[in-house]
Amino acid sequence: MLGRTMVIGQRTNVLLDKLRRNDTLFYQPDDVTAAARQLGKLFMTCAEDYFFIAFNDFPWHHVADVVIGRPAYDNYMVGLAIQQNVSVVDATKTLLALHQTGSDGNKAGHMNRDKSFNLAAIGKFNYNSGLSSSAQYETKFSAAKDHNTTQVVVVDRRRRSGVI
Repeated sequence: MLGRTMVIGQRTNVLLDKLRRNDTLFYQPDDVTAAARQLGKLFMTCAEDYFFIAFNDFPWHHVADVVIGRPAYDNYMVGLAIQQNVSVVDATKTLLALHQTGSDGNKAGHMNRDKSFNLAAIGKFNYNSGLSSSAQYETKFSAAKDHNTTQVVVVDRRRRSGVI
């Protein structure tokens, strides 16, 4: 049983210029998936781009005042969750997050004048503890028992076996 749970994941970057050159339009959900597969590249494990958690499942009283979209907040949130015994599930393999990258690039938050704000606010912290690869669990696709459908399952990375 997972108990308190946070779901996280990485994004797939697609350059806006590539979308325009390929006349890619997003009318249907499958269009987003196709663009990500054809034109996208999965971003780094140190850059989580989505977090899902029930309000009462996270120890918000331990969180420093940080700025979203600036360096360090994502690894801090994931690492803090793990420290506070929140089960973290990396859904990167089963939940697509397409990021349309503009001319400012994929690390625009590193260019702002307040780029060091979070590092100062958080203080000493092991940011490697908050990589998406640090999550105790991950999701994957699996053929359902009837073999006619696919389901998403949660796997315990620490045991490298078994579905939760």
